Amino acid sequence: MHVTPRTHADWIALATLLCVVLAWDLGGQDVSWAHWYGTAQGFVLKNNTLLRLWFHDGAQNGARVLFVACIAMVWFPLGVFKRLIQSDRLHLCGATLLAAILVVLAKQVSKTSCPWSLAEFGGAAQYVSHWSRGLADGGGGRCFPGGHSSAGFAFIAASFWLRAVSLRWANIVWWTASLAGLALGWVQQMRGAHFFSHTLWAWFMCAALGLVYYRSVKAIVK
Repeated sequence: MHVTPRTHADWIALATLLCVVLAWDLGGQDVSWAHWYGTAQGFVLKNNTLLRLWFHDGAQNGARVLFVACIAMVWFPLGVFKRLIQSDRLHLCGATLLAAILVVLAKQVSKTSCPWSLAEFGGAAQYVSHWSRGLADGGGGRCFPGGHSSAGFAFIAASFWLRAVSLRWANIVWWTASLAGLALGWVQQMRGAHFFSHTLWAWFMCAALGLVYYRSVKAIVK
C-alpha cells in the first residue's frame, strides 16, 4: 500500500480513537455510570415508551430506510453521489453493511451480559469485564459491543468513499454518524441495555472496518 499523508492521518485518527476507548476501559467507570439510571430495583427507563419506541425501534427503522436509500443511490444517484463512480457507490453501501454485520457477529459470541441483567440492578448475573474472554457472568451474554449504536456508527464507513469527491460531505457523514451512534448508545445506557464501553467499542469497530475496507479496496485497484 502506498502511504500518503492522508493515509497517515487516517491511521493516527483511528489510533487516537482506540486510545480513547482503552482509556475508558482502564478507568473502570462503566458500572458507576450505569448507577446514574439504575438501582437495585432495575432501570426505571427500561420500558419507557419514548426511549423504546422512538429512540430504539424508530431509530433502527430510520437507519434501515437510510441504508435502502444508499442502495438506491447506486443506480439512481443524487447530489454528491453523482460525483462517485458506480463501483465506489457500491463499495460505500457494502462497507456500511459490513460495519453493522461486524458488530452483530461480535455480539453473538460475547459472554458479556447487559447491565439490566446484573444482580446489583435486579438481575441475576455478576459483573465480568468484557476483557475476561470466555468467562461467563451467569447472564444471557450477547451484549457487547453496542448493537443499537451501530445503527449510527456503521455509516462512518461511507465517509471514506465520499472524501475523494467532497471532503465537506465526508466530514458531515463522519460526525453525524458518530454523534448519532453516541446518542443511540446513550439511550441504551439510560435503559440499562448497555454500558458506555459497549458504545465506544462499537464506534471503534465501525471506524476501523470502514478504514481497512476502504484502504484494502484502493490498494487492490491500484
